[in-house]
Amino acid sequence: MIRFRFHLPIVLAVLVGSAPDVYAQKQLPDMNLEDLLEIDAGRVFGASLRTQPATEAPSSVTFITAEQIERFGYRSLADVLRAVRGFYVTNDRNFSFLGTRGFGKPGDYNSRVLLLINGHRINDNVFGQAEVGPELGMDPSMFERIEIIRGPGSSLYGDSAFFAVVNVITKSASSLAPASMTAEIGSLGMRAVRGSVARRFAERVDLAMSGTVQDTDGVEQLYFPAFDSPSTNYGVARGLDGERVRQWYTQFRANGLTITGLVGWRQRDVPTASFGTLFNEQQVREQTTDRHSLVDAEYVRPLLGNGRITARATYDRFTYDGTYPIAGEDETAPAIIGLNGVVGSRLTLGGRLTHALPLRQVVTAGGEFIDNMAQRQTQSLQYPDSDVTIFDISKTSTQHAVYADDQLKLASWLIVNGGLRYDHYERFKRVTPRAGVILMPSSTQSFKYLYGRAFRAPNEFELNSFQFGDGVSELRPETVATHELVWERYTNDWLRTSVSTYRYHAEELITLVADESAFLGTTFINTGRVVAKGLEFEAQMRLPREIRATTSYAWQRAEDTGTAEDLPNSPRQKAVFQVSGPTGLRSSVLALNVIVIGPRQTVRHETLPAAATADVTFNLPLSRTFSLNASAYNLLDAEYADPASDAHRQDVIPQNGRTLRVALRFKFPGR
Repeated sequence: MIRFRFHLPIVLAVLVGSAPDVYAQKQLPDMNLEDLLEIDAGRVFGASLRTQPATEAPSSVTFITAEQIERFGYRSLADVLRAVRGFYVTNDRNFSFLGTRGFGKPGDYNSRVLLLINGHRINDNVFGQAEVGPELGMDPSMFERIEIIRGPGSSLYGDSAFFAVVNVITKSASSLAPASMTAEIGSLGMRAVRGSVARRFAERVDLAMSGTVQDTDGVEQLYFPAFDSPSTNYGVARGLDGERVRQWYTQFRANGLTITGLVGWRQRDVPTASFGTLFNEQQVREQTTDRHSLVDAEYVRPLLGNGRITARATYDRFTYDGTYPIAGEDETAPAIIGLNGVVGSRLTLGGRLTHALPLRQVVTAGGEFIDNMAQRQTQSLQYPDSDVTIFDISKTSTQHAVYADDQLKLASWLIVNGGLRYDHYERFKRVTPRAGVILMPSSTQSFKYLYGRAFRAPNEFELNSFQFGDGVSELRPETVATHELVWERYTNDWLRTSVSTYRYHAEELITLVADESAFLGTTFINTGRVVAKGLEFEAQMRLPREIRATTSYAWQRAEDTGTAEDLPNSPRQKAVFQVSGPTGLRSSVLALNVIVIGPRQTVRHETLPAAATADVTFNLPLSRTFSLNASAYNLLDAEYADPASDAHRQDVIPQNGRTLRVALRFKFPGR
């Protein structure tokens, strides 16, 4: 484990302050959209459900482009978000869990960050989970752009837009070669094949398809000191870290109609013996299988010259199966197999109208209806001679909402923004507002004051009365209120800087506590309250000789007001440094990604020291049709771990050391 102290704000100030003025050759207003995207500027959609300049958006926003994803060798959405300011990712060797602004409870189901694909909600309707690892079901090579929109977003999106909204915009045929194929091999027995095709039938009519098959053997031997005894193989789990991924994506566009389809399957062997399962069980492995599919149809057309109307219909389906080997009645008895199953499906219908009014006013208004067609949870036990059903709970529900967002430009230097959403659930109703004042001394600089409230509804897993008792029927939505100040500036064509400071109060947090009357001996209640404050800085630079650099720093403190202690898995500091540029060899590019995360507390109040990892990716065009991509992750082979959840006997989960990956891509050139 790397141990150190760092004073990054001083380093950043020196770096930004010492940059020469000779780079300032072209003013920002003269730049086209392609140039703006290269320095993480341009326009954002997800902040107001319409396209607008980032400096005018009522949020603090970060963009990640397809070029950055390729340059830095990101393998999943989790990899992307790990390098975003203020975000951090923990992995329990099964799922990836998001933390942001100091809140990252180990084992949390990512239900306080809303994940969108092309503006559509992806969080499932049982756990409320935003899956960000390979279990998402979509290869990052199909990401055109990712918008990270910080702060409460419930005034537009409702449930789960608690701390942030992540909007993944996918590639269309116009972004792809007519056909491409990639073969990839790497450490830990990783092998993958991915391919894509794109066809343009006519103007504004095209089709894109892609598929990925990836298998990984994983770490052959993992040592967990908590299981170090003769009866549990001295703490060594052998050959239980494998993963298998299958992904399919398609998009068809015809004039204003876009139809997107997605099918993903991920099966993961789990080496940690979570939930009291048998350690190093070889005959029936602890294993989870996630399947995610959706069909999304969106139609957009202009209205009355200055308006736009959008209609949308989406069907989602999510399933989860878990296999958990449990000790038999004695040491000689065969293992009992615990089986967990989840099926969630929903139909979403929505529409909205955006219209520019006189006096420089833009209004967006819309509504949505969600039919949760299936919310099923099952659990059973397989004995050698019989099967026993523990529970089989099937529910359905509906919800609907209306919302409005209004932006008024009172002067060339002053914008005010307000939004309101009403959500109606079968168990409760909720109204969530937001407001913002944006001062713009120039078109390249803005100061923002932002206020917003958000909520997270109790999910069906938490409302499972069989496991957690009848008291969970009284659960109420969690709430958060956030105040934030943001400064953004574009310095000519070479530098974008952003500084934000925030404070939030989260209340009625749904917390697991002991309850002897419940089947599992625990239940969920509304009891948690967290107060947090933080400061974030980011600078993105385009330097001479095509060198690009990004650096960010986040300081945060999230405190449980009941104990006056920092939350578990809540680092006080996190820093990122990225640089990429040409090597001089056949248009090749070398990229370095360094991530530093400060000390964190585990759920058992131990302290994990700070850790740093460095990744390097090399992209080399071999010809017009062939290219080579090679990456080394955790290049310095740092030993580090992430905090484990209460579902584990071990307090920490070790992460991978140095791993390598090499990919060869063949691309059919366009005409």
